[in-house]
Amino acid sequence: MITSETRSQAFTELEATPRGKWELRHTAITDVGRRREVNEDFYLIHPERALYVVADGMGGHAAGEVAARMTCETLAAYFDETELPDSIPGPDDKPLENHLVQAIKIANATVFEQASQRSDRRGMGTTVVALTFHDDRAFWAHVGDSRLYRLRKGDLQPLTKDHSLLEKTLERQDLSTAEAEELIENFPYKNVLTRAVGSRYVVDVDVGSIPVEEGDLFVMTTDGVHDVIGSNRLFDLLYLHRGDWPEACRSIVAEANRVGGPDNITVACVEVARR
Repeated sequence: MITSETRSQAFTELEATPRGKWELRHTAITDVGRRREVNEDFYLIHPERALYVVADGMGGHAAGEVAARMTCETLAAYFDETELPDSIPGPDDKPLENHLVQAIKIANATVFEQASQRSDRRGMGTTVVALTFHDDRAFWAHVGDSRLYRLRKGDLQPLTKDHSLLEKTLERQDLSTAEAEELIENFPYKNVLTRAVGSRYVVDVDVGSIPVEEGDLFVMTTDGVHDVIGSNRLFDLLYLHRGDWPEACRSIVAEANRVGGPDNITVACVEVARR
């Protein structure tokens, strides 16, 4: 079963899917926030392929919603129609990472073509972060500023780096922690992306993989979450509701809305448990 949602608010209850010796427990929520009329975020849960995707669309006349939905559906179709090798030897051989990259590149071409052909969709695009699993590893790919975190044994670690003008500016300057925090707080172009699916004919996709351990929680967010909730507060909310990930997702949405809800809000959680 594929669950894909983009209404003003939608929620997927906690479900569990066996995957080898592991059980993947997944839940997600999306919310329009307090200042937007349309929810252009989109999430996909495709447990049969252990595929989890979050996308944040952009473009006028709800075209961003189209780009985000199209990207998620393209990834699902690609995983359904393309067979993986029976064995993926290890981190140095990357067929699954390549699989994710190819799916996103096809989505990029599809979105770009639609944006080129229809005036009401001109300029549309989307971020994407996609997560999947094979044997004892998690694999991901991303474009834009939607993020993937891993919560392990009390430590919340970001696994992706934003493709944004803010991130580029931080990389180019040798700043102290305090200076970096001040720049992040006052930077006037926080939402300017350096990469997006569909904005150009070709797109560069970042990928990664890590071994999984029992109890790992993978968390995907759009910027409606992490732009208004810092990493420390995000950790606090996850830790407060540890084990009850649907409630953790609801509390993250509530917190983002409490501090203003300036953007659409989406969070998806996937926990790795032993069967």
